[in-house]
Amino acid sequence: MKSLAMYSYLNCISCDYINDKTNTFMKALTILSTLIITISSCNCQKKATETAMATDLEKMKTIPSENKETGVTHQTIPVLVYESMSRGYFKKITIENTIITVQNSRDEDPKTKTLTTEEITAIEKAYNNIDVKELPNLKAPTEKRFYDGAPITNLEVRMSDHIYRSSDFDGGTPPVKIEDLVNTILKIADKIK
Repeated sequence: MKSLAMYSYLNCISCDYINDKTNTFMKALTILSTLIITISSCNCQKKATETAMATDLEKMKTIPSENKETGVTHQTIPVLVYESMSRGYFKKITIENTIITVQNSRDEDPKTKTLTTEEITAIEKAYNNIDVKELPNLKAPTEKRFYDGAPITNLEVRMSDHIYRSSDFDGGTPPVKIEDLVNTILKIADKIK
């Protein structure tokens, strides 16, 4: 009888030992599988982001401009994006190829219009007067945006190999070096209702 009790006692201890080892193994397996799932989902997100960025780069084409003498179309202006926002205000203007897209509210669907030859010429003229590499270094002439006195505004120039973004400036008061281009874009966009 004593040996049976001893056998039962040893059997329970070994079961506890096996259960502890099994629990430790299961914990390690759970942690490992969670880690693998997390890493693989991050990798999928990374691939999706890279794909989206590649697609965006493909879209960054320039506006075709026709030479009236030769009839040859060439591209001289990259994609231009003007964005202005504050609490309760939003305006985004995108010029891509010969299309201008205007969105006047976050809740509104964008409106599009095909640019006329005169509008393209005006944009080209204003664009050719700026140095896109200097956009990030431009100093805003006023600082009303810091206390909600004006919307925060910027201008992006998207080229096939790089995106140049201006420093933020007050809506209605762009830096002098891009003032003509910004005002030309706004003038054309105001015609879209």
